[in-house]
Amino acid sequence: MPSLSTTSNKILIAGENLINEWIVSSNLHKLRTLIKNYLELDNVSFLFGAGSSIMLGSISIATIPMAFEEAIKNIPNHSPGSVGNEAYSEFLEIVSTLQKTSEVKRQEWMENGNKVTGNIDFPLESLLNNLTAIDFIQDNSTGLISKHYVSELIATLKEELFKTCDLETLSNNPRGMQEEDIKNLTANKFFFHEKFAKKILQRPLNLKRANIFTTNYDLAFDMAFDRLGIHYINGFSGFHKRTFKPETYDYDLFFPGSTTQGKVTRIEKVLKYYKIHGSLTWVQTEPTGNNVYGIEEWPIELVKAKREYKRLMIYPSAVKKSYTLDFPYSELFRHLASAITQPQSVLITFGYSFSDEHINDIIYQALTIPSFTLIIVDFKGTGNPEIARLSSFKDPRIIILEGDQLGTFPFFVDQVLPDFIEENIQGKVAETLKNVYDNKDRDNGKSNPPAGPPGDQNASDKPREGGTDSTESNIDLPF
Repeated sequence: MPSLSTTSNKILIAGENLINEWIVSSNLHKLRTLIKNYLELDNVSFLFGAGSSIMLGSISIATIPMAFEEAIKNIPNHSPGSVGNEAYSEFLEIVSTLQKTSEVKRQEWMENGNKVTGNIDFPLESLLNNLTAIDFIQDNSTGLISKHYVSELIATLKEELFKTCDLETLSNNPRGMQEEDIKNLTANKFFFHEKFAKKILQRPLNLKRANIFTTNYDLAFDMAFDRLGIHYINGFSGFHKRTFKPETYDYDLFFPGSTTQGKVTRIEKVLKYYKIHGSLTWVQTEPTGNNVYGIEEWPIELVKAKREYKRLMIYPSAVKKSYTLDFPYSELFRHLASAITQPQSVLITFGYSFSDEHINDIIYQALTIPSFTLIIVDFKGTGNPEIARLSSFKDPRIIILEGDQLGTFPFFVDQVLPDFIEENIQGKVAETLKNVYDNKDRDNGKSNPPAGPPGDQNASDKPREGGTDSTESNIDLPF
């Protein structure tokens, strides 16, 4: 196991860094026990952002990548004889207007004493949001706005976004990863997403299904679930023609019951999966009686073959909440709110930058519930202004794990997430040792048997309510 640096990582609880108290000789036992206790709550939800896909070759869209600019330059002029690149000129004009500058502002940094310029310093999702608004106004208000290449710009940006999120065509980005992790990722691109799913499915069956929310468009979790044969409820119904039916989120899967006993048993490998910003495989179609929302889920190979990228249901996240959310997004946000506002709920965010105000409002509303806990896992952590603001509240229900190890997906899955089966075996060993010492002490006429196995005076043989029987050390939950 790689040693954990206590200088480049933090465990913040109520705004206080406890890593030196919690981590002894790189032993993460106390942290894993804390996470395990939360995972044994009835209402468990995860929210994944871009940080869970960076190692797979995905890139950040907090700016407009240069590759997107190059693609826009290839949009042909409407008039064959016209001079210059009209689409690119219109693109720069729109961006500078949104930036409120006379010229397009780019990222800048110094390299070997020279100033280097990079990507356009404007969020890609925000640009798509504004282009969509312009396109809508032009379609419904003749002459109010006069832009000639908006439709082509949207289609081109979505095509490039599709390429940057089509993970199976991208090379891995193993920077900062351990050699063993690189080997696993090379052998199986979705190794850590699969391992995450396996661990979450080890939760006791008497608990509610875990909810997996993601703002990512890519298919990392989709592929991992498929490879493991997991039944994931993602809001679509049908086989050859899959259409969006949000009522399916209220369904569950059971084995057929006995007609004599009237009992049913829940199927084990089931998760609820919400892609709250859309997906590479969601396509807008004409609404019909059987598809009232006009949304279909296509195989990714069909999307590539048809090349109708403008129809992709990729949600442009509004920085300012000035537009009413339409289906399916309003329905997906409603499910997020419902999931995390239940009593005794925990939301674990990973690699989410808190840049979507709709999601943030839902999380902040949940924080008004005393039994709600928010666990933030992020590489930058309090280097992000919004996460720093949450930490400044000094609320014990807000736990932040950050740093170059705790904030990386492989380390989080491997070392922080508990393995319920392994932990329970260790618990049984501890229980056996306790019984051995109990019997030995009784045979010797002694009283007061030890509280747990040698070296673990905090062990408990009392199982958590609604959870698994474990003799691990219990960490008090802050509610």
